[in-house]
Amino acid sequence: MCANRPKNIQIEYSFFLDLVSYAFLHEDSTDPGYQRIATSFRKKLDAMERHHLYSLYKSGATEEIRSKAREDYLEAIGLRDSFRWGAKQDANVTHNPDVLFPDFDVDRGNDS
Repeated sequence: MCANRPKNIQIEYSFFLDLVSYAFLHEDSTDPGYQRIATSFRKKLDAMERHHLYSLYKSGATEEIRSKAREDYLEAIGLRDSFRWGAKQDANVTHNPDVLFPDFDVDRGNDS
């Protein structure tokens, strides 16, 4: 191994897809080298998909496309629904005491 060899290299997208196709068409699941290659390709393809969805979420042509891409991206990264802030939720509802407690009189400290 060469000590000055770069850690990462860039290749053309089409060549990368050719490599992925070749690796999966000529699979030998008993070969540890194949398993390492297949795992690396899957990780890279997943990362590429997440990047595409994030880019589409930020710069999609319509609000509908951006919203769908956002949901797909959050699903791809594994963010549970309970941690998501929905697009239809009002950000002021949880922080505005007048909305949360409309009958509460601040001066008296109790319900009016």
